[in-house]
Amino acid sequence: MRLRVTARVTVLLVMVLLAVLLLAACSTGTDSTTSLVSTTTAAPETTTTLASLVECPEIPYQVPLLPERVAGQSADPASIEEDEFTSLGGTRSVFWVDSDGNLTVALIRGALPPRDWPGEKGEVDIAGQRAAVGPFEEGLWVAGWFDQEGLDRCDLYTIVFYPPIEPDEVQAALLSMTRNP
Repeated sequence: MRLRVTARVTVLLVMVLLAVLLLAACSTGTDSTTSLVSTTTAAPETTTTLASLVECPEIPYQVPLLPERVAGQSADPASIEEDEFTSLGGTRSVFWVDSDGNLTVALIRGALPPRDWPGEKGEVDIAGQRAAVGPFEEGLWVAGWFDQEGLDRCDLYTIVFYPPIEPDEVQAALLSMTRNP
């Protein structure tokens, strides 16, 4: 009996040690900008496996007042270079580009910003929903909010404004947003 208990404890300790070593190996990267940190605007935590990850439905928001340099929506979303905001599996995105095809604004359904703001952030009303908004690194401005108390992953939204962008352009675009009935 004692041998069986000791064997179980040994197996458990080996599993814990392997898990710690695996976590340590995964966290030794040198690029700190890709690490994920909990955000203060996070919705209730849900668990989803990649196999069950389904793409979110169409985005029910309109942005009538986009920054002046926006030339239109991207005709070919595959030509957009994805980043930490736009590359999350199962999300639905709308991309606006400038006349050269450079990404200017991305509206994402199915994810909040992947990390908290590195600086100060404020609050804004987006079509009746409270949203956190603020500057990120490298001239980005980001807003994140959730609909219906964040009951589902597809109730999470992020809008990213790519540089060059002025704070008054961000504010005007966010305040102009409407939600489809």
